[in-house]
Amino acid sequence: MAYSKNDLPFVLDLKILHGQDSVLCEHLLRDLHGKRKVFKGLWGGRTVVVKLFLDPRTARRHWGREKAGVTALKDASVPTPELLFAGDLNDSTPALIFNFLPEAQTSLQVWDGLTTMTQRGDFLLQLVEVVAGLHNAGLVQEDLHLENFLVSDRKIYAIDGDAVNNKGQGKALTDVVSSRNLALLFAQFPPKYDCLVERAVQRYAELRQVAATGVMSSLSTDLPVVRRRRRHKYVEKCYRSCSEFERTRRLGQIAIARRDQQGPPLTAVLADPDAFMAKGSLVKDGASSTIVRVKGDGYDWIVKRYNIKGPWHALSRCLRPTRAWISWGNAHRLKISGLDNPRAIAVIEKRFGPFRSKGCYVCEYIDAPRAGVFFLNDSVTAAEKQQVRTAFVQMFEQFLKLGICHGDCKAANFLILNNVPWILDLDAMREYRPGTKYKKLYAVDRERFLRNWQSQPELQRWFEDHLPKGS
Repeated sequence: MAYSKNDLPFVLDLKILHGQDSVLCEHLLRDLHGKRKVFKGLWGGRTVVVKLFLDPRTARRHWGREKAGVTALKDASVPTPELLFAGDLNDSTPALIFNFLPEAQTSLQVWDGLTTMTQRGDFLLQLVEVVAGLHNAGLVQEDLHLENFLVSDRKIYAIDGDAVNNKGQGKALTDVVSSRNLALLFAQFPPKYDCLVERAVQRYAELRQVAATGVMSSLSTDLPVVRRRRRHKYVEKCYRSCSEFERTRRLGQIAIARRDQQGPPLTAVLADPDAFMAKGSLVKDGASSTIVRVKGDGYDWIVKRYNIKGPWHALSRCLRPTRAWISWGNAHRLKISGLDNPRAIAVIEKRFGPFRSKGCYVCEYIDAPRAGVFFLNDSVTAAEKQQVRTAFVQMFEQFLKLGICHGDCKAANFLILNNVPWILDLDAMREYRPGTKYKKLYAVDRERFLRNWQSQPELQRWFEDHLPKGS
């Protein structure tokens, strides 16, 4: 059975010791492509979560690890949804059934709903308390991200026992292991929230009965490394098929698109980008690129086609990733780093064997003014303009921490939405390791940004005084 979303609701028959039992699956909660599916359903009048392990090569191993991890969490008194069933379906598919937590949200959903630094700091303390409990019990959540913690009735529950390493269970973790795992927690948040870390570390150190200064010292080394590793892993992931993206190959073309955008518009743009663009309104028609806005029922997209200007241009670019391909990776580099940019929908690259030709990049259209227009708008209040100035400073601070060079910091490449800069034109963006080369490139970015405001000397002076210099 495929356990397809389209067949819901359906009944699953369980193998049990004395005969059979069945569970009614009503809603698909998660689909990890070809590996696992998670459903909400009813079992014996009780609302439950059903987790099916589908990969014929690895299902039994992951089922066993999940069961062992959940048991370890329970033994360590770390809150986790109650495991009600661990066994097989009638067709021998390994399955786990958990108690359903009412009105549960992931920690990421809760975090995104918080509006003040005080709220965020308090919630981070709660997360740290759970992680400290894991570490005191000798447990490591190796896939420590915010969607692996659920919040129900203001209580945080750890989930995904498959990623719980219980090899050290029963004895506290070493400082090295615990610091790296704690760094993984803090790496889930953009650098602009690093101001919350010290208070959280104080709480962690108190619960672990260790010196906070030692934890902070280790984090200063571990956090940048873990952030970079996490960022690179996500960028690599965005180029292959997974639960979030689907990569397809056809004669003369490779495309990657978001799975949650599947439908006629996406099918159309992947099948024939030029024909799809012909339906839209022209934004820019240049030699190097053509930009079109295509709007329809339920979608409003920008399609940017990077053109080949002639034979020599084709020859110079044929063995390099197209600028569309680079933009796709950089959009997700910014996303994982908490820097705003229009959501990437798809990338299409024309290929003939190893040779690359035109590329198309598809993203959401954002209805917002460019930075230059925003600062000249007399209807915008002084307080709003100050908020945006400060946001630009924070953006450059994050560039410095992450080693990001935008490559073209003209005002037209930044939209202002809800008083926050959104970054455009990502094909020249690169990430570098800290060092002299990056400092020089950052200085070029900074200088180019300052030149935007030559006609507004007061604004230019303010940015000159406040943008980090990076030296």
